[in-house]
Amino acid sequence: MAEQNDVKYDFSEQTIKKRRSLPKGRIVLIVLMVALQVLCVLGIIFYRPSPQDVIDSYRVYVTPKDDGSLDVQYMFTWTPLDADEPLTFVYVGMANPDFTVIEHSDNITEVEKYDDYEGECHVDLYLDKNYYKGETLEFSFTVNQRSMLCERYGEYMYEFVPCWFNSTPISSYTFYWKQLPGERESNAETVKDGWHVWHGSMEPGEYRMMRIGYEPFDAPTVEYEPFYEGSVHNDLESERIPVIMILVIFIIVLFVFQVFCFDTVVSYHRGRGFIYGYGHPMYVYGRPNRHYRRAQEKYMETHGYGIQRRSRRQLRLCLCLRLRLCGRRTCRLQPKGYI
Repeated sequence: MAEQNDVKYDFSEQTIKKRRSLPKGRIVLIVLMVALQVLCVLGIIFYRPSPQDVIDSYRVYVTPKDDGSLDVQYMFTWTPLDADEPLTFVYVGMANPDFTVIEHSDNITEVEKYDDYEGECHVDLYLDKNYYKGETLEFSFTVNQRSMLCERYGEYMYEFVPCWFNSTPISSYTFYWKQLPGERESNAETVKDGWHVWHGSMEPGEYRMMRIGYEPFDAPTVEYEPFYEGSVHNDLESERIPVIMILVIFIIVLFVFQVFCFDTVVSYHRGRGFIYGYGHPMYVYGRPNRHYRRAQEKYMETHGYGIQRRSRRQLRLCLCLRLRLCGRRTCRLQPKGYI
C-alpha cells in the first residue's frame, strides 16, 4: 500500500536541464521594459506642451503725468502657432480698473474694457481679421492709467507690473520709464537716452516689476498694496502634470513586471531552476519558498504520509527535499546535483 502511494519525483539529468533552460525571453523582456522606462523618464524631463502663440517683441513705454497718472503705451509683435485656431482677439491685463484707452493701431477694430467684482480687469482687443499659424502681426495701444501713485513712509512711489501672460512665452521684452526730476531710486537694469530700461525674455507665468521712487509732489495718492502673485502661474507646466502622472504609473507597472521576470532570471543563475509544485514555485529569488514547503507538508499529511506511517524510503525522500529547501546542492537522490 505504501508503495502505491509513493510520490514520483523525476530528478533525471535530462528533466532538470529541460526545466532549467535559460529564460532568454524573460531577459529580452526585461531589457525592453528598461528601455521603455528610460524613454518615459526622458519624456518626463523634456516634454513641454506647445503654446498657442508666441510674443516675439513686447515693449512698454511709461510716462508719468503731473496729476500722478501714467500714460502707458503697449507695443506687441505677436505670432500664432496653433494650426487649428486662428488668432482673432487679444486681451491685455491692466493694473486696476481706473484707466482709459486713448488710442490704438488700425488693425484693432474694437476695444472692450472688462473688470469684475474680484478685481480682475483687462482690455479686449479685437483684430481686423483672422491671423493663422505663422502669420506675424504688430499692434499697439495707449492707455491713461490712474490710481497708481502710492505714498509709503513719506515717500511717493510707483510699483507697476505690465501685463504678464500665463500661457504665452515672450521672446524679448523691453520696458521703458521716462526719467523726470525728483527721482529718488529705481530698480531699473539700466538708464538709456532719458529712459529707465528693463529688458530680457520671459517664460509663461513670469513678470517684471517696475519700481520708481520720487520726492513728494502735489498729486493724489492711493494706499499702497503689495503685488499679489495669486494669479501668476505657468499654464503650460500645469498641462504637463497629467502626462507626467500617466508616465509615472506606466513606469510602476513596468517595474512590477520586471520583478516577476527578474525572479525567473535570478532563480536560474542561482542554480535552482524555476520549478513549480503544489501550486507554488519551489524557489523565489533563488531561495527556498516557504509557501511551497507548507503546501508540500500539507499534501503529504492529507495523503497518508504521516510520520508514523512513513517508510524508510519516504523519510529519506522528505529529508532530501528539506535539505534542498534549506539550500543544499546535493543529496543521495540527486547524484548529479543539477538543482
